[in-house]
Formats: sequence, C-alpha cells, structure tokens
Amino acid sequence: MIFGLEHIVSAGLMSLASIYSCPQVQPGPVYIQTRNGTPKYYYHIPSAQLGNFQIDTTFSRHDNEIYVVGGVTQGKILISRQIQMNIMSMRGVDAHCASIKQIQVVLDYQPDVYIANEYRPGTCRYNTTMQHEVQHVNLDVITLNEFIPRIQANIQRAVNSIPPMQPVTKNQLPQVQEWIGQQVQAAAQQAIAEMDQVRRARHQRIDNREEYTRLSNACAHEPNPIPVPGQPQRRR
Repeated sequence: MIFGLEHIVSAGLMSLASIYSCPQVQPGPVYIQTRNGTPKYYYHIPSAQLGNFQIDTTFSRHDNEIYVVGGVTQGKILISRQIQMNIMSMRGVDAHCASIKQIQVVLDYQPDVYIANEYRPGTCRYNTTMQHEVQHVNLDVITLNEFIPRIQANIQRAVNSIPPMQPVTKNQLPQVQEWIGQQVQAAAQQAIAEMDQVRRARHQRIDNREEYTRLSNACAHEPNPIPVPGQPQRRR
C-alpha cells in the first residue's frame, strides 16, 4: 500500500489487492528542463518604496553612513511537472496497476528587476544600478544550472522510494498520479531550498560595502536625484 493513498482505496479494493498484485517495476527516469526567463524591468517605484522590499541579503550600516536603494532584483522559480505512467489493466475486473514511465520537471526562473524611478535612462546612476542588478540575475542563473544535477537526484531518490504499487480502480488512477506529483514537488522544493542557502550567500558577496562604495564613486560627478537626509553619505 502506498503511504498517503490509503484514503482513496476502498475496503472492497483492499480485499481485491489480496487476490491480485502488481508487478514491481523500477520507476523511470526524471528529467529536468530549465527556462531562464527574460528579466521583467520595472521603473515606476521610488527608492523609498524599494527600500521596503524583502530581499535575501542584509547590510550593516556604520553610524556615519546613509544608503539609498537604487535597484532591487527578485527572482522566483516556478515548478511544473509532467508524469507519464504505464497502466496495466487486469482482465475482467476494475483493477489497474500503475508504474512510472518517466517524469519531466520544468524549473522556470523568472526575474523581476526594479530600478528606482528617480534614476533616468542614460544617466550614470541608472546604468551602474542596472549593471549591478544584472549581476544578481546572472548569479541566479549560474547557481540554478549548477544545482540541476542535485535537484534531479533528489527527485529521483524520492520517486525510487515510493512503496510498491497495489491495484487501484480506474477512477483512482488520477489520484495516484496526483499523489506522485506531490512527492515530486516536495522533493524539488527541498532541493531548491538547499540551493537557496548557497544562492543567498553568493548574493551577499555582491551586496557589500565595497560594491556600494564603487557604485557611488563611479557616479560621483553626477548629482543623486534621490533625496538623502543628512551627511556624510554613500549612495547605492
């Protein structure tokens, strides 16, 4: 009996399973496909609001420092899956054996890049901020591609650990497939959560005092249109 599927198996089918059994077939392979979406750019939000966005990195300011937020990148990964099943039906009875032929998982990376609306296209601060945010997008893509083998292996282990299948009715086959899909989703999310720990550490190496100082110095000749209270200041 598959743990988690007991609620969809009737008492009558339980007795049927004592008469009929399914051949135990090794689950098929798991394939991973990635889609790196083109970043969506947003230019309508002021710096003060961008400063309230939830981001993966943290930064400790010195007492004599004031930073403004010129850009933010937020990336998400959407998981979709397609499960192909082999179905063997028993003659003369509504009992069917399901086995996994193969599983296709698509990881769709979708980055959103926000540039403060105070920065106008073509200005130094706009260009340097855009370059900085593109670093975050590229780092996400590199990290995801690096972790694909681990994500695939984690899903494959989860699929291989599914207990032996027992006969189910035709009406229950979609529920079996959905349950398998939930195991795939959970395994993918677990591996991505582990990847996120590495990804956050790498982003932290980009969001640091040295980088912010570099951005500020690169545009020292250009007035900063974002209002900054107090002096002295460094501007991100």
